[in-house]
This record gives sequence, structure tokens and C-alpha cells, in this order.
Amino acid sequence: MIFNLKLKTQKIMKLTILAFGDFGRSPEKLIYDDFIKRMKCKIILKELHLKNSKNISSNDLKAREGELILSNIEHGSTLIVLDEKGKEFTSVEFAKLMHNYALNAISNLTFVIGGADGLSSKVLEKANIVLSLSKMTIPHILVRIFLIEQLYRAQSINSNHPYHRY
Repeated sequence: MIFNLKLKTQKIMKLTILAFGDFGRSPEKLIYDDFIKRMKCKIILKELHLKNSKNISSNDLKAREGELILSNIEHGSTLIVLDEKGKEFTSVEFAKLMHNYALNAISNLTFVIGGADGLSSKVLEKANIVLSLSKMTIPHILVRIFLIEQLYRAQSINSNHPYHRY
């Protein structure tokens, strides 16, 4: 029911993923694109690039990345940032969260995957939810795959599709 659920405002749910760097020609891009094709909502991937970022401190890098992230968040979007210190969800709990957003006519979600040094305090403070996909360190390109797969799984759970087996 999520993602293809008719919202009170008759809007289709729109998901934006903000991430630093790009897929390029990596094989992970094929996996990501496959899940995108299966989704029943609009998903936008914005690949962010910070210019002149060499030879600056980690704190300065996080601050500059934070400014770039905040400038790319659409007004009125619900912000979900991925951080290892965030709240962990099971797939079923995450599906319920997504379903509740749809039921409450929250139709614009932005997921943020920060840079290698993490997220600035300004981005974390602005977040509606700080989400952890794992306590383990995961390469940023794989975080995109993990996130899109969990979004697809949530869609499957909420529509009683057999992709997720209980």
C-alpha cells in the first residue's frame, strides 16, 4: 500500500537520495537501477560534488558538505539522514514508518548519505530521523544499494508482495 497508496493530497510519494560522489560505470549502478525500475514512486538520486575539497580539515569538510546538503533539500521535505549512531529499524519497522508517512500525507522524503567523514551537526540537527543501516562501516556506494533495496522491501511488505519472506 505504501508508495502507490493514494495520499490525502492525491500526491505520489517522492523520494530523494542525496549522496556524495557518483556511481560512474560501477557494477553497483546496475543493481541500483534494477531496484529503481521496480519502485512505484518517484525516486531522484542527486549526486553531490564538493569543489576544492583537498587539503582541508575533516571538520571543515563536514561543514562544507553540510552546507551543500542543506542547500539541496527541497522546502517542506521530511529529512532522514543515515548515520551509524542513528536509530536501527528492522525491515518490517522501516516499512511501517514508510507506510505511516504515506498515511499522514507526507509525500516528500529526502534521504541523506553523508561523506566519508560523516555529517555536520547542522544536518543532524535538521533531521526528522537519524537512521542507522548498520553499526558496521559500509562503503558509501554500497549504502545506496542497501538503502534502495530496503525501500523496495518496504514497498513489498506494505503491498503484501512475496519479495519479503516472514
